[in-house]
Amino acid sequence: MTQADPVDPATAAQLLGRDFATAIVVFHESVGRLLGLSAVERKCLDLLKRLGPVTAGAIGEHTGLTTGAITRMLDRLSKAGYVERVADPHDRRKVVVRLLPNERMDALLAMAFGPFAADMTEIAGHYDQTELRAILDWTRRTTEALRANTRRINDSVSPAD
Repeated sequence: MTQADPVDPATAAQLLGRDFATAIVVFHESVGRLLGLSAVERKCLDLLKRLGPVTAGAIGEHTGLTTGAITRMLDRLSKAGYVERVADPHDRRKVVVRLLPNERMDALLAMAFGPFAADMTEIAGHYDQTELRAILDWTRRTTEALRANTRRINDSVSPAD
């Protein structure tokens, strides 16, 4: 927060959440721009890197995006050469999305995230284990609330909107 912290904890939490979310969105939009992608497309690639090949439905579960939005995004990522759709090796009736190797992307992400990871390690060093558990709990709960509210918003918007 840029101004003096308000006394009311609820107001402070709302302002902190807004600032935190804005910083995350702007950071990931900048990283996405390095790759010629939107922040959501870049985060989809991150999701695939963490989870490995998954179905479009699994991407929806992890992001809260609608099936139509995921299909359009995967079409763009496939056309750009970042992902491919392949038959699920465990169930040939299903299709999974697989991240394609990309040295340029890996180099750009290392340039973007190396210093950020070092900053996060330094910041974490200022807290003891109890405080870190509280921070991790807040982050997990905030992530769940963001996903739930993304689904809520997406469910309230008709396809024609």
